[in-house]
Order: sequence, then structure tokens, then C-alpha cells
Amino acid sequence: GVLYGIYRFLEIFCNFRCFTKDAETIDKFKTLEIELTEIIEQPAFDFRDSYFRNAFDGDFCAKNRLNSNFADISVAKGGRMKWFNFHHSFNDLVPESVYFEEHPEYYAERDGVRVKGSQLCLTNPDVLKIAEKTLRRWIKDNPECKVFSVAQNDNWFRCTCPECMALEKQEGSPAGPIIHFVNKLAENISKDYPDVLLHTFAYQYSLPAPKKIVARDNVIVRICSISCRFDKPFIELAEINSEGEEAIFLNALNDWKSHAKRLFVWDYAVNFRNYFQPFLHFKNLTDNMKEYKKIGVNGVFQQGNFAHGGGAACDDLKAYLIAKLLWNTDVDIEDEIHRFCVGVFGENGGKYFEEYLKIMENACNSAPMNIYQDPDTKYITDQVVEKADELFELAIKTAENDIYRSRLEREHLSIRFLKLTRMEFDTLNRTEMINEFFDDVKKFGITEIRERRSLKVSKELLLTGRYTRGTADDYSLYYIMQ
Repeated sequence: GVLYGIYRFLEIFCNFRCFTKDAETIDKFKTLEIELTEIIEQPAFDFRDSYFRNAFDGDFCAKNRLNSNFADISVAKGGRMKWFNFHHSFNDLVPESVYFEEHPEYYAERDGVRVKGSQLCLTNPDVLKIAEKTLRRWIKDNPECKVFSVAQNDNWFRCTCPECMALEKQEGSPAGPIIHFVNKLAENISKDYPDVLLHTFAYQYSLPAPKKIVARDNVIVRICSISCRFDKPFIELAEINSEGEEAIFLNALNDWKSHAKRLFVWDYAVNFRNYFQPFLHFKNLTDNMKEYKKIGVNGVFQQGNFAHGGGAACDDLKAYLIAKLLWNTDVDIEDEIHRFCVGVFGENGGKYFEEYLKIMENACNSAPMNIYQDPDTKYITDQVVEKADELFELAIKTAENDIYRSRLEREHLSIRFLKLTRMEFDTLNRTEMINEFFDDVKKFGITEIRERRSLKVSKELLLTGRYTRGTADDYSLYYIMQ
């Protein structure tokens, strides 16, 4: 509270801003005079995670009052809400590699057959015992963690055995067996670990809330917006189509509020198929965050580009704005965008970059935008790309110093990428331009431009096809989200 209060004081009275881990601004005074006053603030959300690689810096988080799980935030810098295995964890709790051969009954039944690569059979008492044993080991070995995931695997293959289906029918939702299972674990560990929370998903097949059962107070239910569009606010899209994914998501969020004291949202702020593809939805993001607060959501995780080398395509700006919204959903986003542009890119470069943002955000809001799209999507036209390229050329040319220029060149990679994806195969020097582009990507330390795919794979996709529809050895990079 003291640390956050000091940084907030500096923001209000000295125009302090920490835009990125490498870019800050503050006014300087010989004498600072203010009226004695009392300002009390509480964050809009208890858990505030701007999940971009460049936002994992502990100082950035402290200065923007984030308590992100994976960020490097010491207790002295405000602390964090540390999770263990904060995503899909059923297979970690009861590993198939250990148990499936001898005990296929521990796993989901499909059409009368127990199958690998599915979910757990949540009504099997032995599964509960093994999961609790694993969970207790996790808690003992990770005393710094407050939250432990008991969450479905990332697939649709829930168990359809008679016992699981009976419980699902009773609760009117596939989430029923999950909450029953998680509640039992939560009850069993509560006496020994009263401060530990368990986390589970309302995700894909488990999105609808159950009819009767309520998650225990030490259980977090986190709803995912993975199927939604982001080109308009969810509430607006729900009004347009009352049976669309956005209406389903918001209805589920409202329903879950009476079934979970701790209701969190897993949201998205990037195109995972192409990290460099513009995904600008600042106004829509603001409206969605206001809706979450209105409903009573307690925590928000905004997933962006978490690749080890960070990214471009306005990732730093998004991480900053998200941090502001997580603290105060009524923040003046347009003012913060202007501050960011000038503070990070200078007066000259910032002016052109801000114009670029307006053009590109309008484009992103002109047609359906989701988190898995190719560069020939309707909202990115050749005209928009050409105009954006012109603005970047002007920004880079007029930048006041090399630091601003380098930052602009990094952001320009996004538009250069779009131009390369559009090139015909007979374009002069096409291969050389692609090689030069990837040399610059590496120069800036960027390790991925496509989620969990190496730069080698991404380069092959550009070389062998337009709009990244080429062919390549599409091996998925193995590293764990933490």
C-alpha cells in the first residue's frame, strides 16, 4: 500500500509514468506545492496480470501496480499473486504416462472406451486420492505459491461414463463434475492450508455455470473469452447476436457470479497465429474491462505475446494500457495513449505513431477480429498497410534521437511483415527482403513471430507461401507457461 501510494502520488502530482521497463517520464520541480488532501484508491481487480513478456519486469509491475503471477516482483516491490501451474493441469495431477496402461478407468470414457489425450474421470474415487496426493506435494514444495491449478486439459474430450454424465445432468452443465471434484480437493486441503486457493477453468465445454453447486470460497473459477471476437465490445456484439459467442460468454460470466465467490477472467490481446499482425482494440478493451468490473469479476489475466524475446505490434503499449485499466477502468485511455507515444517515441515520432494507431485501430474494428487470423483478413487492406508504412517512414525519418528511432524501427517490423506476406512470388528481390527482415527481427532479440514456432518455421512459411500459408516443419516449441 505504501509503495503503490508513492507511485500514485507521483503520477497525480508529478506526471510520472512508467511506460515500459526502459521508458519513463516525470516532471521536475525546484519546489513542489500541493494542497493537503486525502486520496484513497482501490484497484478495480484483486488480481492484475498483463501477460506480455516485456511486462514481466518487476519494476514495471510495481510502478504500474500489477501483481502478475510470472513477473519478477519481490515482496519489497509489492509482491505478487504467485500461481503454480496456472493453466491446464489434469494430466499433471494424474499423469497418463504413469497410470493409463494399468488404470485406463482413471481417464475419460468416450463411446464406451477409455481414451488417452482426454480428461480425467472426475467421479472415480482413486483419481481424487491421487490428485490430492499430487496437490499436497505441490503445495509443500512451493510455499511461495498461493494458487494451485486443478484445471481441465486443453481439449474437448470430457468423460461420458454413466457416473460423470449423471452428475452433469444433475447440474445441467459439464462444469458440474469439475466443481464437485475441485470442491472436494479444496475442502480436504483447507484445514492444513487455509490460505491456499485452488483454480479451475470455465472453458470451452465447461463454460456454462452449473445449476446447483457453488464453488467453495477457496476456489477460483476462471472464464475464458477464447471464442469471442474483439473488433467490438462484447456487450455490443451480444446485442447484435444474442446467440453469438460473445453473448454466450457474457451470459456465462453473469451466471457464474452466483456460483463462485472468486470469479476471474482469462482474456486475450494478441493474434497468436501472427504476433506481428495488428490487434488493436483499445476502446473495446476498455469497455470489456468496465463490463467485467460491473459484473463483479475479481481478477483479470490479459494474455499477450509471452514469447521469450518479447515482440512488437504495439505489445508494449497494450501491456501499459492493460495495467492502467486493471487498476482503474475509468482511466482516460486516449490521454494515456498520447502520453505513451510522446514518452516512448518522442514528439516527432510519437505524432506519426499516434496517427498510425488511429488508422489501424479503425481498421481492426471494421471487420471480425479474433485471435487466430491470417494477414489477408478483411480488416487489413493493402491501402491500410501502405498508409501505415508511410507513417512509419516519416516517424523514423524525423525521430529526435537514436533511442526513439530504434523503438520505431522495432514497431515497424509489424508493417514490414504485412507487406512481405502480400508479395507475389515473382517480386524482385523477394527472398533477399525476407532474409533482411528476419535479420532485423533477430537484431531486436525477438524469438517468435508465431506462437510457439521458431523463426526458422516462420521464415519458411513466408518463403513458400503468401499470407503465411506456406509449408514448413511446424514443430511446436516446448516451454511451459508459468
